[in-house]
Amino acid sequence: MPKPTTFSLRRAVGADAPAVAAMHIHARQVAYRGIIPDDHLDGDDVATRAARYDFDAAAPDAPLTWIAVDGHHIVGFVTVSPSRDEDLSGLGEVCGLYVEPNRWRSGVGSALLAQAEALLRDAGFNEFHLWVLEGNTGARRFYERVGWAPDGARKVVEMGGSPIAVVRYRKAAAGILVPMEIGQPVVASIHTERVELVPMSLAFMRALVAGDLDTATREMGADLPAGLAEDLRNFLNYRIPDLEADPSIQPWLGRGIILTHPDGRREFVGSLGFHNAPDENGRVEIGYRVEPAFRRRGIVTECVRALLAWAETQGVNHFRASVAPGNVASLAVIRSFGFHQVGVHMDEIDGEELVFELDRPTG
Repeated sequence: MPKPTTFSLRRAVGADAPAVAAMHIHARQVAYRGIIPDDHLDGDDVATRAARYDFDAAAPDAPLTWIAVDGHHIVGFVTVSPSRDEDLSGLGEVCGLYVEPNRWRSGVGSALLAQAEALLRDAGFNEFHLWVLEGNTGARRFYERVGWAPDGARKVVEMGGSPIAVVRYRKAAAGILVPMEIGQPVVASIHTERVELVPMSLAFMRALVAGDLDTATREMGADLPAGLAEDLRNFLNYRIPDLEADPSIQPWLGRGIILTHPDGRREFVGSLGFHNAPDENGRVEIGYRVEPAFRRRGIVTECVRALLAWAETQGVNHFRASVAPGNVASLAVIRSFGFHQVGVHMDEIDGEELVFELDRPTG
């Protein structure tokens, strides 16, 4: 059974320059084709571009670059620095974010951007900005989806002898994730119509168990409900050892259901995920819980739909769910997706449960 894409983030060093340059050139050529003249894109070469980087610079205000690495392959990078715009002195800047084209929409870009925001926040910046090609609609949608917004600034720069318009985006620092530990797998959030399904990192789980709510809140990037540690006690007792033994299973495990309010406040309103990675038959078991104040709003249905769709992108089409006989609302949700009952079992914690399965045809 194929595993979901995993990768790690680390700071770039001088020896990385040629590989970063090659990936940078390829990403530019694919992303900017039709926006920037072909002669300009195709005239780039690895040696010249690599010479522009100074990954080992030690000056306090020097640009800082982090890379996404999958095995021995560099699949993306992001560079941050203090703002270079005269009218935004005191802000942080994301100077560049590029991902290998065959890794677009795999979570690499989201992870790099979250890391960039975390690095800038930890450097003391309360607000950030970046510039993006006005015609690069895909990149603009990506930034807007994660809270960035155009601030009205626009300028025209010369590229390959042609005038190219760029627009500026900004974002406040509130609710940013802390930097990733080196080597820690990075898992992208899943976005639905109303909420974001944010993976529960091992650091989040450990902080919750330890009663360190400040760290847990910072890791999740959202306000947490009182009593969450107790509500997730059984989940945490099982999943922390599982993740410590095999970090690659994290994409399948628990995710926080995060709702962003109109005022920008992010709130943890529930959790869902699979009990583990796919078994030997390629089957996963889904579980979920929503805070009482947010039930009967269709959030569970919305989230289950998104999680099943995500699993199918990973090659998984066989699902299981266990529901208490008296949980009428959950039974309705499960049955609405076509799950059918295959048995009954006794759970040592939750008691009697009805067992349901669903096989969704590939495609």
